[in-house]
Amino acid sequence: MKQHRWFYRRDAGEAVPLTVRDVMTPHPATLTPVDLVLDAMRLMREKEIRHVPIVAGSPPTLAGLVTETDVLRQVLHGRAMTGEEKYHATLDVMLPLERIMVRDVATLGPDDPVESAVRLFVERKIRCAPVVGADGAVAGIVTEADLMLLLQRMVD
Repeated sequence: MKQHRWFYRRDAGEAVPLTVRDVMTPHPATLTPVDLVLDAMRLMREKEIRHVPIVAGSPPTLAGLVTETDVLRQVLHGRAMTGEEKYHATLDVMLPLERIMVRDVATLGPDDPVESAVRLFVERKIRCAPVVGADGAVAGIVTEADLMLLLQRMVD
């Protein structure tokens, strides 16, 4: 794959290709499949994030992904809800994340070129990708916001 000239950084005067490690958010907050939708909602609000990798096993490896969109689809919001609808929405927040998480998650490796991340986002129409090491552990996450920050640095 040809590297675009924009996807390089200067290292001791030498042009070095940017990698996913250069743009990812390291050590993202994670949850487990048995955690609840309510836990994901709280974590997203507290950390001001929209994507949560789901890990399982020992040592923990990527099992899935829950996004703000997944949560919004699961839990109805709105002032026009009847009492019964509000009751069911409350019950929905008590579902385990394994019931709503995406299992077929597009991932990246920390040493993948940034251009691969951009291509993956465009081709799969995704907004984030967990970064997984060779051992299957979640090393970080790349979001569309990370890629937009990179673009901003490149045009400034």
